[in-house]
Amino acid sequence: MPTAEPIEAALKAASERLLRGEPTRSDGSLTVASLAVEADVSRASAYRYPHVLAEFRNLVAEREDAATPSASLRQEVQSLKAAERGLRQEHTREVRELRSSINVLAQQVQFLTLENQRLSQASSHHDRVTRIDRR
Repeated sequence: MPTAEPIEAALKAASERLLRGEPTRSDGSLTVASLAVEADVSRASAYRYPHVLAEFRNLVAEREDAATPSASLRQEVQSLKAAERGLRQEHTREVRELRSSINVLAQQVQFLTLENQRLSQASSHHDRVTRIDRR
């Protein structure tokens, strides 16, 4: 049976390998069971070193906290999403107004085209102008 110091050293070395993501014996999950497998000791032996397990759990928690966005980042994301929604609504409103303007302008162009044709036809009927000489 191994003595206490080699088991503790094996647990610490296994903890470092797991936290680096370089497991050699286990599945690499960050659990006490995986730590014991990685250290090649029984779970019962691992639980005899609560200070090593507490250190491992603290390091795992720190790692998870670092991976989890902080409250300020979550708030910033929410703020940016709200701003995006506002911009999308503004964009939709502007597109709607521009489409309406296009329709109005198209109608005006059509009216002016018809009016131009009418005036052109009316002027062609009046091409027979009699010239009056000045004396």
